[in-house]
Amino acid sequence: MKNTHLIGNKGEDLACEFLREKKLKIVERNFRTRFGEIDIICKDRKMIVFVEVKAKNTDNFGRPYEMVTDKKKQKIIATAKNYLMESKLNPEKCDWRIDIISISKGKEIKWLKNAVTEDN
Repeated sequence: MKNTHLIGNKGEDLACEFLREKKLKIVERNFRTRFGEIDIICKDRKMIVFVEVKAKNTDNFGRPYEMVTDKKKQKIIATAKNYLMESKLNPEKCDWRIDIISISKGKEIKWLKNAVTEDN
């Protein structure tokens, strides 16, 4: 069995490279709080983008993005709001979103913009 931590790190590296190619600026990686962790924080012009990266070598048992559970979504939202407040930004007044980057078979990248909201 391959080390899932190594697959995750490689996935995050690929996601950063992909986002840079799309002209987003990486601000921080692996931001941790008591609520959880956000893999990548970047800026898309003035929009702050929080990115959850899911990488799998196979689509057995579902695609990578399908592994983001409702519980995980709530943790990401709480962590994103915590980051904004620590950065002296009001989550109600600044532009931000949560995306998922799903990487299948080590190279197939699917970018789901605004994939996590408080409504879903």
